Amino acid sequence: MTATVSHDLAVAGGGILLIAAVLIVVGRALVRRGAGPLVTRKIPHALCGLFAALAAFQLSNGAVVAGVLAAATVALAFIVERGLVPVPGVFDGTRSRDYGLVGFAGGALVAVLAFWPDRVAIAAGVVVLGLADAGAALVGDRYGRHRVEAGGGVRSIEGSVAFVAIAFVVSMVFCRVGLELNTFMAVSVSLFVALTTAGVELLVAPAADNLLITPWVALLLHVARDLSTDDALRWLAAVVFGCAIVPFMLRMRWLDLPGALCGGLIAGVAVGLGGWGWIIPAAVFFSLTSVLTAYKRPIRATGMRTMSQVAVNAGLPVLLPVIGYAFTRDPVWYAVSIGGIAAGIADSWASEIGRFSSREPWSLRTRGRVPKGTSGAVSPLGSGATVLGALAVGTFGALFGGVAMVPVGLAAGVVGSLVDTLIGATVQARFVCATCGATVEDDLHCGAPTRASTGWRWMGNDAVNACANATGMVVGSVVFWLIGA
Repeated sequence: MTATVSHDLAVAGGGILLIAAVLIVVGRALVRRGAGPLVTRKIPHALCGLFAALAAFQLSNGAVVAGVLAAATVALAFIVERGLVPVPGVFDGTRSRDYGLVGFAGGALVAVLAFWPDRVAIAAGVVVLGLADAGAALVGDRYGRHRVEAGGGVRSIEGSVAFVAIAFVVSMVFCRVGLELNTFMAVSVSLFVALTTAGVELLVAPAADNLLITPWVALLLHVARDLSTDDALRWLAAVVFGCAIVPFMLRMRWLDLPGALCGGLIAGVAVGLGGWGWIIPAAVFFSLTSVLTAYKRPIRATGMRTMSQVAVNAGLPVLLPVIGYAFTRDPVWYAVSIGGIAAGIADSWASEIGRFSSREPWSLRTRGRVPKGTSGAVSPLGSGATVLGALAVGTFGALFGGVAMVPVGLAAGVVGSLVDTLIGATVQARFVCATCGATVEDDLHCGAPTRASTGWRWMGNDAVNACANATGMVVGSVVFWLIGA
């Protein structure tokens, strides 16, 4: 064992003991002073974030750091699951089992595996999570009046504002001192970090934010090391654009509030990390599809799209590929994105244009005519719309990614739409309404829960769309590789 490894093991072991002591001693001290459960949970968490960030600068062996964090993640999960160390307000939290600390350690592990030895980026992620998350929770608990329900939890707008402010200050310190960026670039990066990270914290499920925030902030500061002035200007424009389209989508009644916030987050990240060519195709075809959906339908019949739909149809084919592109700068990621968008648009256009067919569609499941809009059914007009939508996305993508996007979009769109139809005809969940007796695809109908009928219960419409879009993404990358682009 080398001296470096021995040193790192000693420092890491001491750090783990120190963090455990902080959690237990500070937590119990706050309980004795009559502090509420939120304070006794968040204050020790914030201190742990600071200690963990300091420890990162004392370590040099990435394998040791990753090993210690992996062991800590497993140990914390075991402790929380079994309730072995019931420190009031620290491990129990506000839920029966609070996995916030598990997510904290797991997120740090992901950041180390992805970005080591970039200690500045990793430490920034840990400190933003520790301080901003605690500040948001405390401010929201005391001053929160305006609530948003998203990601399986309820957050306050006031808490999110506090998160943005704290994350901005922390990012500024790391950008100016750690990355040595000039003031303009530091402000642009810090605004981008603060607002996108606040969006993640607001929208994801409780405890999942602890898992995602550290690697997210680490990614952004890691990318910011090589940022040019033009890139910094684009990050600033991305912040403005992402914030501006939220009220626009709400005013157009295309998305509900969580969906609009999710859409703004995805749009801002896509522009910042990739450029305008990463969001314009998705935005144009999303708008066209929304118009098609509303055409010759009463307003109440169309409804507004939700956050889960935005995550499947924009987060999957836009957000994930642009993050991959930020890592590698490999153009194949743009083909992956166009493939996913084409699959979603081709299927949507098949449904929306197919409803104008003069004949009822033919079901692959029952091998007979079924009402328009039934999953797993096809019509000549809808099939033509599939090809049209796929070709349109590919052609539009060629404006930004080159002519190779035409076959990418066409193949990915057609195959993805076919997968959607096949899943819809076979394993998609169907339910029977106890009130009216209709066979539907939702677990609620006529204001009451429905009864499972056929298919896999978890394979709802969003899951089907996710499978189709993922298929389009894979096909897009394969076609891009085959044509040697």
